[in-house]
Amino acid sequence: MTDTAPTHVPQPSSVQVHPISLPLMSAADIRLLPGGTAGQTTPSQAVAGVTAQASVAAGTIWHSQKNIVNQWTINQDRNSWIGVAGIGWQKLSNASDSGCVSLTMLAASALITKASVNYRTESDGMVHEIYVF
Repeated sequence: MTDTAPTHVPQPSSVQVHPISLPLMSAADIRLLPGGTAGQTTPSQAVAGVTAQASVAAGTIWHSQKNIVNQWTINQDRNSWIGVAGIGWQKLSNASDSGCVSLTMLAASALITKASVNYRTESDGMVHEIYVF
């Protein structure tokens, strides 16, 4: 232990900082970028294996043993979507911030692990409940 008084000046650092270089985007990648977020509220890319987008149905529908093959979010409040194989884009419930975040995290987990899901849609066409297996 030393008898020196503490100071607000940090000790010189021996850590060296190395710059990183990020890979350049290809022309194909750049074409996939939206022209800007103004006015964009839905995903624009197609979901693999889907020829027509799912339509809004009346009442509660349970979808069982489905696979999430895509996910889309944007820097907007409560705007998150999942791409379901054989069905198409499904909007996650926007009833609350915490609910939308929770559904987004469950969907991301299912997408990454390729786990099957059971989910419930309501007459508003949004996903209100997800179970990941």
